Amino acid sequence: MKVQAAKALTFLGFSEIEALVYCFLLEESPATGYRVSHGIGKPTANTYKAIAALALRGAVIIDDSESRLCRAVPPDELLDRLDREFDTRKRTAAGELAKIRQAEGDDRIYHLTSVEQVIERTRAMLKNAKNAALLELFPLTVPFFAADLEAAAKRGVQIAAKVYAPVTIKGVTLVRPDEFARVLSVWPGQQINIAIDGEQFLTALLSQDASTVHQALWSNSTFLSCFYYNALNVEQVATDVEVRTGMDSALNRLSLTRLKPVGFHKLNERYGERTVKKGRARKN
Repeated sequence: MKVQAAKALTFLGFSEIEALVYCFLLEESPATGYRVSHGIGKPTANTYKAIAALALRGAVIIDDSESRLCRAVPPDELLDRLDREFDTRKRTAAGELAKIRQAEGDDRIYHLTSVEQVIERTRAMLKNAKNAALLELFPLTVPFFAADLEAAAKRGVQIAAKVYAPVTIKGVTLVRPDEFARVLSVWPGQQINIAIDGEQFLTALLSQDASTVHQALWSNSTFLSCFYYNALNVEQVATDVEVRTGMDSALNRLSLTRLKPVGFHKLNERYGERTVKKGRARKN
């Protein structure tokens, strides 16, 4: 257990030996530096340096006796201190970074490789939206962004989302296709599409459990962002009309998940966790 606790501290900026010293002292306080070094199996000189560094960080306290006994401060006290220090450094960094003039946007398309990147970039897009945000969200992706969507709507951003499960998001116009269950049954993952203000767009195909990225793209190309924004808007309007009127048309039969053209099968062959057989398309 101490090994895992020490490892967790290294993620907070502690060196390996500092983390070992602190965890040892949690159980063995008070103790001399010599005893600590033997307890963690590290050289005495290195251990004393680590203790001095921990004292400067407020992680340990040292008495003023000749033996210089050390004691670890309680974890809650340590973590509260680290939290305050992080907030202070974060504000300082934000102030300094704001002084740097950022590079202008470009027309390139960038790949995102982790779910965390996709979530954080989408949240940043919603935070920066000024006029409107259009989205398409599969069921497992909605909880990632519900609070961000409500916050953006509260700021006055107009937001519309096509969803595939019953959901309510305050301030957001939602449309759900009648055949949402069929689409979910044939699509090879959890989809996220978003375009804001005709300035940025993101599209991501996650695994069925939304734990990994199959493919994700982001761009702030003005042309592509306007094109993607318009495409999402048209799809949302068409879905709304279809739901309200129950109208089916020849154009509906050309949809990707109904017609299942060659590219659809290639997508499923590459990413699908379910088998989609050719010739299974509905013809009605």
